[in-house]
Amino acid sequence: MSRKTNLSILGLLLATFSVCLGQQVKSFDNGSYKLFYEEFGEGPPMYILSGGPGESPDHPYRQIVDSLKSSYTCILVHQRGTGLSRDIPINESTIGIEHYSQDLELLRKARGDKKISLLGISWGGMLAMNYAATYPDFASNLILVCSGPPSYRLWNVLYDNQFSRRSVSELDSMNQLQKIFSSKSEKELDSLKIACPDCPEVSAYKEFILFHVRAMYYDRSKVSRALYEKEFYDFNFQVIPIIDKQIVESRFDIREKLKNLEIPALIVYGRQDDQGESTFFEQIESLKLAEVHVIEQCGHEILEEKPLEFFRILKDYVRRTRD
Repeated sequence: MSRKTNLSILGLLLATFSVCLGQQVKSFDNGSYKLFYEEFGEGPPMYILSGGPGESPDHPYRQIVDSLKSSYTCILVHQRGTGLSRDIPINESTIGIEHYSQDLELLRKARGDKKISLLGISWGGMLAMNYAATYPDFASNLILVCSGPPSYRLWNVLYDNQFSRRSVSELDSMNQLQKIFSSKSEKELDSLKIACPDCPEVSAYKEFILFHVRAMYYDRSKVSRALYEKEFYDFNFQVIPIIDKQIVESRFDIREKLKNLEIPALIVYGRQDDQGESTFFEQIESLKLAEVHVIEQCGHEILEEKPLEFFRILKDYVRRTRD
């Protein structure tokens, strides 16, 4: 796969960091791998899934936890390859949407949850849908926030949409930056981020990815450079090309399975999300009990651009549908 195709999935999603107190860090095993999660609040279980794939479960997920922990036991999942669960091999035998879904099922069993609600942002929304499609007896509710599509058919739309949002000078800058780091693989760049965070290849890669991030916003003034810097170094970019390749080559498509679900769902997205509205129409067509909210003048980063509107929608939905 080309680097531009690998990076097309980056719209699934970059975010940043905040602090949330009172959590309990716990772990469970999937074979020889120890995976981690954090637990907050009390009530029926709500599994919160970060984006990427490869994004650390920090901001804005801790903001979501704060908003829901009085109504739910919020389970902030550190997906394999991210956060506290980062220390596992990253290759095609350990990374796949089926692996992530199995992890969630093992976590459900380890916790003794009869049924779970799932809230996923971007890639996390895809994972939530895939879990529900694979284990329909154990999913009780889906909350999909700027989620990726439920099939491979629209996988490359994101890159095309981002390309159309860039000026000639921006594209030229990206080409120049890519020449600096293109000899390095995602694995090598990820290692360099730790060993040599200010080396030319890492600095160029960081600036290159920032062009992708800016294209995700309706209002680019909302991009915080300081927050982006932290997320860049926390993000595990090795995961992206593996999932990208799998989705396309396996012709991933769970739409028909989703149509058989009899559970409520909330779909929230920004009108100007760079994934394109066809991505969200696929979700709406597949989830027959879905409630849909479109936030105007908002891109992919809903919690950065329109946090008040998002949390109003979320809290109202939770009030009406809590298990």
